[in-house]
Amino acid sequence: MTAGDVSETVDDGLGRDRDELRPAAVGQLLWLREAGELRTTHVRMVADVVGVHIRTVWSWLRQAEKTGGPEKPERRRFRVTEEVTEVLADYQGNVKRAHERLVELAVAAGEKPVGLTTLHDAIARDLDPGFMAGLREGIPAARGFDPCFQRPAVARNEVWEGDHKQAETVVMMPDGKPSRVWVTWFEDRGTGYVMGWAVTAGSAHRGSVLAAVRMSVLREGPYGPVGGLPRLVRVDGGADFLSKTVRRAFGLLGVPVHRVRSARHKGGIERLNLTSMTRFFADLPRYTKAPRLDHRRRVGESDPPLTFEEFVRLLGEWVHKYNTEHVIERTGMTPLEAWQADPTEIRPEPSASELRAYMLESDHRVRKITSHGVEFAGRAYMPENGVGRIGLQVRVRWMPHHSHEIDLYTFRGNRYLGRAFLSNEASEELRAKVLLERDEHSRALRQALERSAERKRDRHLPSTQPELPVRALRMTEQEARAELDGAKAPEAPRRRTQPYRPLTPVPAAWKRPGQDLDHTASTDTASKEDAS
Repeated sequence: MTAGDVSETVDDGLGRDRDELRPAAVGQLLWLREAGELRTTHVRMVADVVGVHIRTVWSWLRQAEKTGGPEKPERRRFRVTEEVTEVLADYQGNVKRAHERLVELAVAAGEKPVGLTTLHDAIARDLDPGFMAGLREGIPAARGFDPCFQRPAVARNEVWEGDHKQAETVVMMPDGKPSRVWVTWFEDRGTGYVMGWAVTAGSAHRGSVLAAVRMSVLREGPYGPVGGLPRLVRVDGGADFLSKTVRRAFGLLGVPVHRVRSARHKGGIERLNLTSMTRFFADLPRYTKAPRLDHRRRVGESDPPLTFEEFVRLLGEWVHKYNTEHVIERTGMTPLEAWQADPTEIRPEPSASELRAYMLESDHRVRKITSHGVEFAGRAYMPENGVGRIGLQVRVRWMPHHSHEIDLYTFRGNRYLGRAFLSNEASEELRAKVLLERDEHSRALRQALERSAERKRDRHLPSTQPELPVRALRMTEQEARAELDGAKAPEAPRRRTQPYRPLTPVPAAWKRPGQDLDHTASTDTASKEDAS
């Protein structure tokens, strides 16, 4: 290797640190010495390139001949051994306490203890920050120092990511009590579009997930135009997302659910959580992470909080602005523009009624339809098909976050009866429909009763009204002409011309029909004379 070779090596940028350049340069000098070609010019050139004195290069060469290698000899220094690591683990990464323990062990063994600064330098040199963070806070904290691969780009609706986020603000509930709320949302990983969201007072639950899924899937008003069914949903190990109800809903939709082991494996939704902190929650009153005035008070903690309805409205406006105006650095477009620019075919989503049937919940309790409707969650719901069904046992199923309506099923047989709406919030159309159905029900019942009365009257007519003799209902031609002429119809001829004579002689005291009294008396006298 010549001097030109050394300068070319340096110019190529193979190493800029002195310790990096030293092995290669000294190795070439050793080769030149063995070949008998080493000159002071070569040594001076190496010193100029490395930036050291020429005597330093000659000392490097002597050390290399002595040790047999061009590498820099290692200095004798304190190193972190397995024993030191165990002491650090016993004291949860507290270097000060670990040093005190190491001093005690060294004194007990009759050795010179290590200094605190030396221990700090050795830890910084031999242990990485992730290992020390793991000793202090655990393995999840250590994983935050690990590099991760970038996920490949995906098309729209190929992967969704879902998560819960507790709002860093206090809102006033309708009952007048302040409370923290949770936001449940889904984001499309390909475009960054917030597909759907739901707000839950108190703590999020499986109903929050179902409500957000429904809003994410539907493309009809007022949700669309973005929507459809994803090919994969990525969530963490939360019990709400992995509940039987949620997995059943996704299973009916044909969408697999993938559980990730770490939050960084669903970085899109985690980025959305952080963005909402700085761009939305921090601007609201009663922000829970506002700067502190002292160790107890924060800025604005005495301000009146937002109402729950106002918080939901502002969150909806912010999500719309995020989808339509916020430019994502990864795509260089807004989420809506990225969605519209993607030509990937969208899977057809189920109808609103089918999706509602997939996501209804039930507590399997027996309830009855009363004159006020169905009592559920302390409120009265009026069935749309409840006319004539007071006292019927029903089972209630409802859509989470849609408390204005419920679905009714018969408790036995599980037959669908229709929906029921809040009685005090029923629309005029519903009221008119119920009243019209009540009138139609009464009209149909009246017709059935009237037809039954007619059939009963016809069936019992011979017993309730005497019929005319059959002979009186018929006339001969002679009787008819006589009736028309006003004459008396001739009597029907008798069968016999002779009077009826019984076989047994009739006593004389009997009176025969058709005989007057005088004739009867003369007959009796004649009979007595004949007897005398």
